[in-house]
Amino acid sequence: MDRVEKALSIHKGGSSCSQAVFTAFASDLGLDEGIAHRLSGGLGGGMGRLGYSCGAITGGVLALSMIYGSESGADQDAKMRTYEEVSRLFAAMEAAHGSSQCRVLLEGADLWNAEDREAMKAKGLSDKVCNVLIADVVRHVEARMPKGK
Repeated sequence: MDRVEKALSIHKGGSSCSQAVFTAFASDLGLDEGIAHRLSGGLGGGMGRLGYSCGAITGGVLALSMIYGSESGADQDAKMRTYEEVSRLFAAMEAAHGSSQCRVLLEGADLWNAEDREAMKAKGLSDKVCNVLIADVVRHVEARMPKGK
């Protein structure tokens, strides 16, 4: 199973988009999958179901941070490289999908509202939007990983 398939399987199993993306990279990043799943949990639904930054993208941000991030404030080069990679991710997803905001991507759905969640399901937005973004983010992060990871 490749990372895209793994991420989609995690999402279809009931996990959020952020959990699906970040957990798919966990073993490659030296993390326990359960810990990765927990760490990325609050990012789902655009940050705690608030509809802000897309969870698939923020899961990708976590993966990029693990790949390029600094272990201390003294490593400003790593900090800037991480920022550049995150900026590239957001730009790529906004260009491909028209927005990086969960609520916009999900046609205005308020994920705290049961009726909106039902409407989202009826429209198939999880498959049409979320799963497509999960796959695109995973592919983007994979393409940005240094060789050998």
